[in-house]
Amino acid sequence: MQNTKQHKLSAAQICGWIVWWVITIVVLALAIFMLTRTTDAAGVHNSWNYHMIAIFLLLVYGIQQIIAFFGIKRLHYNERYVWPIVLIVLGVLGSFLYVIPGIWGLIVNNPQKNQPTKIE
Repeated sequence: MQNTKQHKLSAAQICGWIVWWVITIVVLALAIFMLTRTTDAAGVHNSWNYHMIAIFLLLVYGIQQIIAFFGIKRLHYNERYVWPIVLIVLGVLGSFLYVIPGIWGLIVNNPQKNQPTKIE
């Protein structure tokens, strides 16, 4: 029997997934370009150092994308600030677009907004 409960994404998560896909496509396109390019603009053949730098950058951004995947997926986990702050740090250290869903997640997860107000 299938689980019929649908998980609804928040607007911050939808924004995060759009950013994630855009960055993934850009990183893959740049990696393919850097790894398949054999000469530079002057016609000089690239050394193995050029390819090692491309592989290193691909690994760094790959790790960033894995962290961002879990950050977006768990953006509202227990309505805490952990995953929005992780996305903001990723935005500062790497792809600046992750700041958008990170700040949005902080706003949505505000504990004062989520608690009922006392009327006296």
